[in-house]
Amino acid sequence: MKHSLIVPLLAILCLGLSLPAGAQNVTPRVGICNPAKVFSDCQEVKDLRAKMEQQQKLLGQQKLERQQKLKDIQNARDALKPDAPAYGDKNRELVQAAIEYKTWEQITQLDADREQKQQMLSIFNRITAIIAEVATSKQVDVVIAEQRPELPENLEQITLDQLRAVIISRNVLFSNPAIDITNDVTAAMDAKYKAGS
Repeated sequence: MKHSLIVPLLAILCLGLSLPAGAQNVTPRVGICNPAKVFSDCQEVKDLRAKMEQQQKLLGQQKLERQQKLKDIQNARDALKPDAPAYGDKNRELVQAAIEYKTWEQITQLDADREQKQQMLSIFNRITAIIAEVATSKQVDVVIAEQRPELPENLEQITLDQLRAVIISRNVLFSNPAIDITNDVTAAMDAKYKAGS
């Protein structure tokens, strides 16, 4: 808990020490922004989630079709007696189809994961750039990333250690709402997204 408070304080202290001698009397303006909230609230992410859900449905249909093909091959093999001449060929066909299915499934999952990671990083980079733009326009010198995991309403749902972890992970315990630029950043993200930037 101490570490999460020390880092922002050190950043502010370093900012003050690195200012020219005449500017050291100026109090740095601090803002906060919750990038996780921006990420979850911006329209681009909502649209991206809808697109990913549609892709998952399509992949689910393909998976069912492939599984049915495997079952059909297995049923055809099982209809034969193990000592029948065609049994060996059907068994090889089943093994080959099962290997192809597993390979397809793994490649498809890896591709989806890679694409999601790239999109998430790209959006985070845009959020960071817009935070800088909003902060500059508001003449804010330092923006602290607010991490504020929600506490469940029913504490019976979590253990004592989980509760402790949530409490400790909060890095901003109080801030004047006037210094919170989260909504401004979300609005700027949405405006750029709608404009096609």
